[in-house]
Amino acid sequence: MIKGERIQLIPLNDECFSLTLNWINDPDLRYFTGSRFPVSKTEHEQWFHQKATDKFNKTYAIQIIDTNCIIGIAGNNDYDPINRTTNPFIYIGDLNYRSKGYGVEAFSLILSFCFNYLNVHRVYGFFFKYNNASQKMLEKCGYHYEGTLKEHWFKDGIYHDVVVMGKNTNK
Repeated sequence: MIKGERIQLIPLNDECFSLTLNWINDPDLRYFTGSRFPVSKTEHEQWFHQKATDKFNKTYAIQIIDTNCIIGIAGNNDYDPINRTTNPFIYIGDLNYRSKGYGVEAFSLILSFCFNYLNVHRVYGFFFKYNNASQKMLEKCGYHYEGTLKEHWFKDGIYHDVVVMGKNTNK
């Protein structure tokens, strides 16, 4: 468990399975996460098992400390021990808890995990240019703009720009 002020990151459990399956099949959430298609229970079982057991690309449930309510997930992808990089991620799946600061707190916890436990030197992230909330959160967490991949993501008949941001341990 990784504990913050209002939330904690806990290992994935059985309750998380059904929540994350529902969230990933929510078209509004998929629009921001980059998941293209609805996911079957079988596909989700494979993904969930892989995420729950990976030694370096960790995924945790975001849990409100006071209520034990699970509101989203946070973790890292693409851990590279040679270059000491990784791509942290987060999403708040429960609409009732968005825009309340939980995302910034959870992302700060996962960044601390990446820098202090995985010993990465650099973290980076991608988001769709239309996702202003992700940009604001990354900026609050110390990320800097690095570039834009023009018309890099095709979604709903339109090509979208993808913004790249990053942060080093010394910045």
